[in-house]
Amino acid sequence: MKRYAVVFEESAQADVRESYEWGCRAWGTHEAQQWVRQLRTAVFQQLAVVPKGFPPAPEDDEFSIELRQMIVGRYRVLFTIKGRKVHVLHVTGAYVDGVDQLENDR
Repeated sequence: MKRYAVVFEESAQADVRESYEWGCRAWGTHEAQQWVRQLRTAVFQQLAVVPKGFPPAPEDDEFSIELRQMIVGRYRVLFTIKGRKVHVLHVTGAYVDGVDQLENDR
C-alpha cells in the first residue's frame, strides 16, 4: 500500500499552537503536550494511509479545491489531497467556524 506524505501547512501549525497555548492555561502543560502528540499521531497515521476515506467537508463546494475533513476528538482537521501529498490546512475546535478561517486564508 502506497503512503501519502502529510504536510502540516503553516495555518494548521498556527491553529495547533493556539489550541496548545489554550490547553496549557486550561489543563496544564503536560496535558496540553499529550493532546498535541495524540492529535499529530492520529493525523499522520490515518492521513498517510487512507486520506480519501474521509468525507468531503460541508463547505467543500464553496472552494475550488477538494476539501475533506477528519474528526479527532472535538477537533476537525481540514485537508486537501494533491498527488501523493496530504496538505493539512486547518485544525479547528468545536467552537471555531472553519469557513471564516478558510476565507481569511484565500
